[in-house]
This record gives sequence, structure tokens and C-alpha cells, in this order.
Amino acid sequence: MTSSRSATRRAVVTGGAGFIGSTLVDRLLAEGWTVTAVDAFEPFYPRSVKERNIARALGHQGYTFEQVDTRDRDRLRQTIALARPEVVVDLAAKAGVRPSIEDPALYVDINLRGLQNTLDASARIGARVVFASSSSVYGTDARAPFAEDQMRNRPESPYAATKIGGEALSFAFHQLSGLPVVAARLFTVYGPRQRPDLAIHKFARQMLRNQPIELYDKGEGLRDYTFVDDIVDGIVRATDAPPGFHIVNLGSHRPIKTTELVDRIEAVLGVTARRILAPHQVGDVPMTFANVDRARELLHWEPRTSLDDGLQRFAEWLRAEEAVA
Repeated sequence: MTSSRSATRRAVVTGGAGFIGSTLVDRLLAEGWTVTAVDAFEPFYPRSVKERNIARALGHQGYTFEQVDTRDRDRLRQTIALARPEVVVDLAAKAGVRPSIEDPALYVDINLRGLQNTLDASARIGARVVFASSSSVYGTDARAPFAEDQMRNRPESPYAATKIGGEALSFAFHQLSGLPVVAARLFTVYGPRQRPDLAIHKFARQMLRNQPIELYDKGEGLRDYTFVDDIVDGIVRATDAPPGFHIVNLGSHRPIKTTELVDRIEAVLGVTARRILAPHQVGDVPMTFANVDRARELLHWEPRTSLDDGLQRFAEWLRAEEAVA
């Protein structure tokens, strides 16, 4: 399914300078959308990284960037009203399982209060919302692959709890105002522009520098690694989902063990990893594994990028980044 796009289609993307957000913005601009990107440059990693993410978009006539924190209700409300979007894609959450254990209050503040403001501003102008939820909502459920209706409200981290809360808050807004919402549960996204703290990016940089890498849970954990372009394609399709409230998994549905992931990274980088097998980390889950039947039915979506192809594209981007650094 490829929808025809015209310059009259308008979107606001919160978190629009981040990894997924900036990749989505580039896709929308290429398809003729007018896009307003909102980002607070929250100092989780260097601002210069996000500035490189949006460098190409800044030269596009259909692009506007606003530095706004979603917790600033009045500024966010004004920004979204002026942009007049038909859809708001919310990617402004603070991510990361382990940091959420260290500072849960900050995660609640950004991921729930900020989302509340985004939902409110969207409902006021009649824009639909695509909310980026997470596979972390499934916790340690042993039933696999994970289907949307089996979530048990048993999060393993404050980050996961805020995503469960975000889905509940979105549903409440839908019930009260009729706000159309798609909550997209994203599964372990990787690719060019990936955050430096995430496993593939972190491992690859350490391997290129001949530094040891720690494999938690002794490398036995299973993850459903999903290439960013596939995730973005699912989000774009979600902008045309039928009215209502929908929860949908976006994942590769091909999980692999961390040890095998490192084997694949070694192959694309042409280096050998120095592996340290470390114990399980509090807050981590042993497995993520997406059932994507609903995404196929609702969005006519299918993940198309193999892990090897995605890692090759990531490695090419990383080497270019290393050259800049």
C-alpha cells in the first residue's frame, strides 16, 4: 500500500530530531508532506548528533523546526495550532530501560505529562495521533510471539510502565474526545542515526576501537531487531489507519540471540569482538518477539529489511560518522 501524497498534507513530529523522528521526517518530506519537527534537545546524548540528523531537512522548503519541550503545554499547544497538522506523531519520549530505573520521576514527567500535552493539543485542532509505544510493555511474558491483546500490565522498568501509561492515557483521550489514535509498539529499532547507547551502535563502536563488549544475560537474550526504515514505513501507514483507537506491533518477527547478533556485526565490520559474558541486568526482559498479523491486516505492512542488509547499511553510516568525529 503506497498512498499518494500531496503538499497539502501536514504533520507534526515530536522528537523530530531524534533517531526515528528525523528518519520519519525525511520520509514525509520526500513524499510531499509539510512537516513541523518539535524537539527539546534533551541532553541524553550530544546535541551535535541531533543537529546532524536534521541537517538535510533544514534545507527543505516544507520543513519547520521548533525547539519546544512537550512539557511546556502553552508553547506546544501554540506550535501545533500554527502548524495545522492532520496528524501528530509522538516520538518525544525519554527512552532507555536502565536510566529509567535511576530516575523514574523524570521518565514519568516527560513520557506522561509531555504526552498528555501532546494529546490535548492534537485533540483541540482535530489532528489524529500516532503514539510510539514499545515492546517493553509485554514484560517477561513467555508466550511468543507477542500479540497485542496479551499484554498483562506487568512492566519490568519505569520506562515500560510509562509506555503502558501512555497507551492508557491515549485511550482515555480517544474515549472522551473521539481522538483517533494508533499506538505503535516498536520492537528494538536499529539503523543509521541509532542512539549511541543502544546495543548495536554501542557494540559496533566498541568493536571498531578494539574495546571489550559486555553481553548481558550471557548473550542469551532474544531481541526482535527491526530496521528503522521498516518502522518508519509502518508509522507512515498508520497515518492513514481507519478512525478509532488501535494498538499495533511493528517488529521484524525474527528474533535472534545477542551472541548471534554480535556474530553478524563482526561480519559486516570485518573485526572480531572481545566478548565479556555478563549477568542479567535488572529491568531487562529475556525476549522480544512481535506477532505482526494485525499490522499486516490493518496497515498492509510487512517488515522487508533483513538483519544482514540492515546491519550493512548501519555499518556504512557508522563509518561515515566515525570519519566526521
